[in-house]
Order: sequence, then structure tokens, then C-alpha cells
Amino acid sequence: MKKLYTFSIILFFLLISTINFSQNSLSFDGTNDQVDCGNNTSVQITGTALTLEAWIYPTSWKSQVWQANIINRESLSGGGYMLRCGDGGKLNFNIGSGPGPWNEISSANILTLNTWQHVAGTYDGTWMRIYVNGVIVDSLAKTISIVNSTSNLGIGYAPIYVGSRNFPGKIDEVRIWNVTRTSAEIAANMNNELCVIPSSIKAYYTFNQGIASGTNTTTTTLTDLSGNGNTGTLTNFALSGAASNWTTGQSLTPGSVVSSNNVSACGSYIMPDGRIITTPGTYYDTLSSSGPCDSLVGYIITFPPAIISNTISDTSCTTYTTAMGTVISTSGTYYDTVSTSGGCDTVVRYIIDVSGAVNDSIYRTGGRLDSWDAFANHQWVRCDSNYALIPGETSRFYIATQTGDYAVIVSRGSCIDTSDCVNISLTSIESNPIQNLEVFPNPSSSLIQVVGEFNQAIYKIYSINGQLIDKSSLTNSSINISGLENGVYFLEIEDKNQRRFTKFVKQ
Repeated sequence: MKKLYTFSIILFFLLISTINFSQNSLSFDGTNDQVDCGNNTSVQITGTALTLEAWIYPTSWKSQVWQANIINRESLSGGGYMLRCGDGGKLNFNIGSGPGPWNEISSANILTLNTWQHVAGTYDGTWMRIYVNGVIVDSLAKTISIVNSTSNLGIGYAPIYVGSRNFPGKIDEVRIWNVTRTSAEIAANMNNELCVIPSSIKAYYTFNQGIASGTNTTTTTLTDLSGNGNTGTLTNFALSGAASNWTTGQSLTPGSVVSSNNVSACGSYIMPDGRIITTPGTYYDTLSSSGPCDSLVGYIITFPPAIISNTISDTSCTTYTTAMGTVISTSGTYYDTVSTSGGCDTVVRYIIDVSGAVNDSIYRTGGRLDSWDAFANHQWVRCDSNYALIPGETSRFYIATQTGDYAVIVSRGSCIDTSDCVNISLTSIESNPIQNLEVFPNPSSSLIQVVGEFNQAIYKIYSINGQLIDKSSLTNSSINISGLENGVYFLEIEDKNQRRFTKFVKQ
């Protein structure tokens, strides 16, 4: 069979420009992951002004809206504040004014699973309001005063209900204010890090710690950037892998870019922090600082287009094997990067046609020769006459009229192969006792009946490629083919060392 060799190929991808900057977040398992932020006086907010904010990425819903706590400082005595979600996508904001009923407001099912969204709750002494992505979604008239809670501040859980009201998903950019933020302020700042921290923000967590989805077993605290000392302690987190760990957060506008660099790279570029960039765009490397916002160095990375130096078209019968061992089994267009001594590599384009193999097997029944390949072109030849073509014998079978050695040339497209030679000795051919072999119904979906003159016969079923599929005794002239896949098959009946072949179709 013909085999072709050429240079190695690698798929070349045309790249598009993107801007990429993502802070980290914390992924909570919804069962027992929790961040305890203590009970500093700065978060003991009372009176008539409060704003709670966070970015959330819920991965499932608890059955009740109060069961998945985002921010919680609730006390059994009826004081404190909470921002929660659940019940098919509802957002809930709740404040306590002392013993008696809670003061809470819940939205319709407006939140979405597996999507980053900004949520907020505010109170101004007259109205409670809740926001999703900077847009007010509900409000409730309330004239009360927030009562202090003795409970710790919890993120991702309710400290007084440990293990039963935990948030499933990711949380990022938590802010707690002792003022009422307006709709305009929430919308204008929800996509930005706060590099200048106002005195009215009492706890601020950017979650920009750890290595996203890496091993973070030593990173067990959540930093409060407000300066008020509300450091969070992580409990029960796996701190390794994509869940229950520090992970990629919501993409926010960087706080402070100190410089920008234009980079032209060939194929890939390694950032100072080790990231391998293969897509053009603007990327940022973080320079840690003691302030609330780290400084950033920007990299505007471009990849000059590769030069296609040559186009090669070729064909193969089964697979196309390159000089470096790459095997192509599907027709198509491929690209091979050829290294150069300077500048970017050049590319060779290959248009490969893999037509498919031919089957050169034949079987003999008396003086008749049949090719296994039912879909190829055939030309029968005399092996004992220097492979001379037998004029007019181009069908799938050939009946010999003379003793001799015979073979068939099988071809499909550019794929050509020749069978082994088979000797036919007409003087030794016995009469075949298997007479008038027929199969019906044909096609069939379940059973076929075999009609012929035979005694204790054995049947064999072969695929179109010659693979033995089934073999058994032919006891009642009925064969069950319901287990076969739809297609063309060959049936061999053997009786007293004589064989006959026929074809049937399973549909």
C-alpha cells in the first residue's frame, strides 16, 4: 500500500484581541466553608444608615432565601444586618431593630446561577432598597433604627447558625458602609476597586489573595483593606483546586496602572508572574504594595501574523504520517510552523485528502472468487501471466474458466492495493452440495431465513471489512440479527467442508 511522508504540521490559530484582568475571589462549598471577620466596633453599625455590597457567583440555590448568607451579622436578640439569596434566585436584605419581627425585603427571582452579578442593600431611615448590577429591583418603606448585634461578622455563612446557612458559590469585593450609598454611587463604583478608602467604609475585602485554583493551604486569612482590622479567618476550606479555594474573581477596573509596555511576540509570551499568554490583548502584572490597591504594570501584547511560505497538497489512503511522527487521519487543511533563525517562524500550509483504505481480501467458493470490498473498483488479473489484466473482468467477483493463479486490484480514488494470489484448480473442484442458497427477507431488521440444501451447517457473519461478527450452528434456518448495527454484512454457510457466501443488509 502506498505510504506518504512529509514535514510536520501543527495547527495555527488566528488570534483575536481581548482585555484580561481578573482579581481573585473565594469559592464556598455551601456546606461548611466560612469566613469569620470578628466583632470589631467598626462593624457594629446602628442607627439609620447602612449599605452592604458584594459580587456573587452562585452555583446552586438553597430552598429558602435566608439559607445562603453573603454578609451576615445577625443576633438572636433581633439586631444586626444580613444580605442573602436563595429560593430560585431571590435577593434578600434584612436589618434588625431589636426584639420583634425582622425588617426584610426580597426581590423576585432575578439572580442567575453561574454568573457574576453585583448585589447591594441600603437603608436610609425611611426606605430599604435592594440592587442587582447597579439597578434598584425593589424597595420597602421602613422607619426603624438598626440595633447592634453581639454576633461576629460572617462572610459566606451565618455565625449564629454554623453549618446550616452557608453560601454555595463565589464571593468577591465585599463592602460594608455606615452611610447610605445612592443608586448613582453604587452603579458608578461597583466595577472599580477602591484605591482611596473613605472613612464611611467600615470593612472592605477585595479577596485578591492566594493563587487562583492553586495550592493555598497557608493563605487562611482575608484582608480587610478599610484599615479597621476586620481580618477574616478562613475555616473548613480545602484551599486546593477549583472549589472551596481562592479562585478567579470578577473582572474589575484596575486601580492604579503605573506603566504600560508594548510587546510583540511570536506564538506566546511569558508574563513576569509566569502566565503564558497566547492571545493578543492587554494584560496586567500586579506589584504588591502596602496600600489598599496594588500597583499594576500593563502589557499590550501583539502577535504578528505568521507568513505562509508554501502550500502543499497531497493525498493518503488511510493516514498521513509526517516526518516528525504526526499522524493525520481526517481530510482538511493543516499548518506547520517552521522555525527560523530570527524573527517569527514561517508557516507551511498542507491540504490533505485522506480518502480511506481499500480492503484487498478475497474469498473463494469453488471456481468463484469474491472481493470483500463492496464499494471499491475492481480489476481481476492473472498472477501466473505477469499480472496481466483479464479483459472485461471489473466486477466484484470473478468465475475462473481455466486453472491458474488469480488476484484482484482494488482501488478507490488514489488508494490502490492488490490481493494475494489464489490458485484455482478446476480439476479439484468438487460439486458444491450447498445449493440454491438464499436469504430473506433482505433487508431485515431482526430475523433472516436461510434457504438452501444443506445438512449440519455452521454460519458465520462478517462485517464489510471482513471482521468476524458472529458464528454458530444453523439449527433451524433462522438467524437473529437484531443485535447488529445497521449496514451491509456477508453470510458464510459451511457444510461438509464446503462454503457458500451471500450478502444481506441489516436495517
